[in-house]
Amino acid sequence: MSRRATAQDVADLAGVSRSAVSLVLNGRAKGLISAAKQEAVLDAARRLEYTPNAVAQSLRTSRTRILGVLTWRGVGGLPLHLMASALQTSLNSGYKLIKMYAEPTEIDQRRALSTLGNQQVDGMLVVAPELCEYAAVEALSASPVVLLNCQDPEQRLTSVAPDEEGAGRGAVEALLDRGHRDIALLSGPLTHFQTGLRAAGAAQALVGAGIAPRQVAADDLRIDEGLAAATALLTADRPPTALVCTNERLAVGVMLAAARLGLTVPDDLSLVSLDDREQLSAQLSPEVTRMERPDDLMATHAAELLIEWLDSGSAPEAQHYSFVCPLVAGASVAGPRPRG
Repeated sequence: MSRRATAQDVADLAGVSRSAVSLVLNGRAKGLISAAKQEAVLDAARRLEYTPNAVAQSLRTSRTRILGVLTWRGVGGLPLHLMASALQTSLNSGYKLIKMYAEPTEIDQRRALSTLGNQQVDGMLVVAPELCEYAAVEALSASPVVLLNCQDPEQRLTSVAPDEEGAGRGAVEALLDRGHRDIALLSGPLTHFQTGLRAAGAAQALVGAGIAPRQVAADDLRIDEGLAAATALLTADRPPTALVCTNERLAVGVMLAAARLGLTVPDDLSLVSLDDREQLSAQLSPEVTRMERPDDLMATHAAELLIEWLDSGSAPEAQHYSFVCPLVAGASVAGPRPRG
C-alpha cells in the first residue's frame, strides 16, 4: 500500500467496524469486543503498519500523545541503548518522545521539566545512564512519571531497574561452582550507588560460602586503574585464582595485567565482569564471562507501564520492578589450578 494506512483500512482487513478498531487500539475493548476480533484488529494493524493519527487523537482526548524523556550523561555517556528501546515501544503505541538532557541537579532538572511542560507532554520517563537514587523534584508531580534505571529513595514514583545485588551474587556463585575459593573483588569507588550494590551482592555470596571478602576499590572506572589494582593483587603473596570486576573497564585492565605478568585467562586466572554496557568484555580474547543487564526488557517495560497508566486514566500505586541480570558464559572461567 503506497499511501499511509487508515483506521478504515484496518477495519476492512479485520472485518470489523471503524469504531471497533478505535476501541481496540485505544485499550477500551474489554467486555465490548470478543477476544478473536480484538486479535484480528491488532493483526491487521501490524500487517498494514498502521499508527494512530496523533493529532486527531489529541483533539478527541485532550492529550498530545507525546512522552517526555529526561536524561543526562554518565560515565559511559548518554543511555542511548535504553532510550532506543523506550522509543520503539512508544512509537508502536502511537506515542512520540521528546528528549531533554539535564544534569541531575535540582536547578537543571527544573529547567528541563519546565521546557517539557511547555510541550504539554502526557507523561515522563526519567532515564539514568547508571543505576542511581533519583531525588525527584516537585515539578515531576504534575504528570505521570516512571523512573528507568534509577529509583526513588522515598518510593513515591514507580521505577524499573536491574537487580545489581543479585548480579554480584551471581558472579561469585559462578566461580564458586567451578571450585574457586580464592576470589577477590575489584570494584570502582564504593560511594557510587551502582558499584556499591554490586559489591554488596558479591560480598554476601562470599560470606555465605564461608569466605572472607577480599576487596580492592579502584579510585576510578578506568582501564589503567584496573591494570594497577589487578597487578597488585596478582603479585601478592597469595594471589587470587579468580576475580570479579564491577565494571567492564576494570575487567579490561585485569586482562592487561594478566598478560603482562605472563598469566593465562582462564588457566591461571578466572574472570567475571558485572557489566558490558560498552561491549568491551565481549570483544576480548578470551571473551569475558559476564552478568548482563536486561536493558531492552527494562526500557520496554518502563514505557509500557507509563503508556498503560495514561491509557487507563488511573494512577497506580508506586512500585519498584527489579529485573534479574543473567549470566552470559564467555571463555574466561575455568576451575582453579592446584597450588604448588
